[in-house]
Amino acid sequence: MQVGIDIEEVKRFSKIQKDKHKLDKLFTSREQEYFNKYSNRTCHIAGFFCAKEAVSKALKVSLYSDIYPIDIEVLHGKNGEPYINIENAHLKKLLNNKKIDISISHTDNLATAICIIF
Repeated sequence: MQVGIDIEEVKRFSKIQKDKHKLDKLFTSREQEYFNKYSNRTCHIAGFFCAKEAVSKALKVSLYSDIYPIDIEVLHGKNGEPYINIENAHLKKLLNNKKIDISISHTDNLATAICIIF
């Protein structure tokens, strides 16, 4: 079992939410479509980023050095539960057919995520 966790201040993402170029570097179009549905999208952006960091920590890879944030995609199931989609061949190899569980939570001020790989 591998575990990763991250916590971020939501206000750190307030400028990023207005910068389409940065958003495109960090989030896939499906992720952006999800958090664009919300008026308080900054807390969702922060939560998604936390999820990406938590996954990278669980896999012991570094965002920006080993992989890019868009290599880890946060999606939601039909009941609203978050899950991780990985298309990157290097990450798939590291996962070695293991499952990823992710949980994301946020307030107006803080966002956090925990990842368990088993």
